[in-house]
Amino acid sequence: NELNLVIRFGQDFLNNYYEIKVPLKITAPGSYSTSQAAIVWPADNNLDFNLPDLVSLKQRRNALTGQSITNIYRELIGTKTFSVLGNPNIGEVSSILVAVENAKDNNPAPLNTEVWIDELRLSEINEHGAYAALGRVDVKLADLGRLSVSGNIHTQGWGTLESHIADRALDNFSQFDAALNIDAGKLVPKKARLSIPLFASIDRTVSTPQYDPFDLDITLKDKLNNAKTKAQRDSIKNAAIDQTTIKTINFTNVRVMPKGKPHLLSISNFDVSYSYTKTTQSSPTVLFNDLVKWRTGLGYTYQNSSKYIQPFKKIIKSKSPWLSLVRDFNFNLKPSLLSFRTDINRQIGTYVPRIVNTDLTVTKVQRVDTTYDKYFRFDRYYNLRWDLARSLNFDFSATNNAIVDEPYGLLDTKAKKDSVRSNFFKGGRNTMYQQRATLGYTIPLNKLPLTDWITARYNYSTSYNWIGASQLALSLGNTLENSQENSINGDFDFTRLYSKSRWMRSLEKSAQQKPKQP
Repeated sequence: NELNLVIRFGQDFLNNYYEIKVPLKITAPGSYSTSQAAIVWPADNNLDFNLPDLVSLKQRRNALTGQSITNIYRELIGTKTFSVLGNPNIGEVSSILVAVENAKDNNPAPLNTEVWIDELRLSEINEHGAYAALGRVDVKLADLGRLSVSGNIHTQGWGTLESHIADRALDNFSQFDAALNIDAGKLVPKKARLSIPLFASIDRTVSTPQYDPFDLDITLKDKLNNAKTKAQRDSIKNAAIDQTTIKTINFTNVRVMPKGKPHLLSISNFDVSYSYTKTTQSSPTVLFNDLVKWRTGLGYTYQNSSKYIQPFKKIIKSKSPWLSLVRDFNFNLKPSLLSFRTDINRQIGTYVPRIVNTDLTVTKVQRVDTTYDKYFRFDRYYNLRWDLARSLNFDFSATNNAIVDEPYGLLDTKAKKDSVRSNFFKGGRNTMYQQRATLGYTIPLNKLPLTDWITARYNYSTSYNWIGASQLALSLGNTLENSQENSINGDFDFTRLYSKSRWMRSLEKSAQQKPKQP
């Protein structure tokens, strides 16, 4: 008993560790047979203990009044000495220290010996049954829509047959999802001609760990049982559970269905979309994480079949091809496509990390700041297509991106809310503007008998881009870009050209004739 075997493991070997000391017995020198293995390896030298005994030791130490965790706490159990210092946990063991020490303080005589350490292993693993299940139900609500409900769960210890122990689930997990997809316009009178596509869903995921996330060698059940008050139990449980809830509701392309031919100001040309998504999450490291997204869109689309007016068609009765250029002259007074859309995207996120201090001494972190993740975007899109004539087309598109500036932090005062409202109704602060215009003209060469074998089209395109200066470097100014492009494409039909010549037609006809068989 003059020499001790020392085993330490924990987060480190100086401030947070468990320690076990085993007094060693000496094996006398000699030659031993296989049947005398118990003499070579005395049973008293075996390091045989239960891991839960160390956890119980720490819990007894924590329950003592006035016992500081910065002082090592020891208990003698049998011939072994069990100790704990700091706040170690078996769930974060990264290495194991194995050593020997002189068991007698101030021993004047040095110890000279040979120590063999062999077969450090884990045995008698605690196993218990677990189960998992999943299910899904789809309900068709006649012609109204569809309702889907699904869920899945698994308990602690769940795993596949071929999975290792470390791969088994260490939590009780549950997930529930419900989604409704209907056309709510069918709930109102048919005469209203409303189309209201509605999608709503809720998704909730809860993971309850087997072990307390701040003491990974103490089960959450034991931690809750040791709590003295209901408030403490609720606090421990809320801090341990990882839970996420997502709620969504969408109205997509809500509109009045057209009746008859649409006109420029028909109400059926307008559509409205709205989306709301809220995500709430908390975990052992996150006290509060709330993210809300809104998306609103207002659109207008007018599409019209081009109706061309030919003022000279009834005046010129002659069918002479030399007059087709004038006879076929036409124009269109209404645009073929006219659309406008505005999209408003807003996000407000609030994130508060949880204060985690596991040293059990003084609280190192007293407070944490709340982080806000937010933006407010106001985008507009414009499109125009006008077939001015059968041979003359005009296309225009433009995009305007803007940001509605908000004060820092939470909008908790009237002045901040008024500031956002004022910036919104001003259209926001423009950050980018892009436009492009294209004019295409088919040259009427095919209207003249001499050039009707030629097809030519001329296109002119121009673009303009504006990018606002960064708010961090306003002195650099804005960025402007413009461009223009001219192109002409021609197609020559020589077969049609050759057909104008009687001699060329005869040559082509003779070439097509097959020689007679002998």
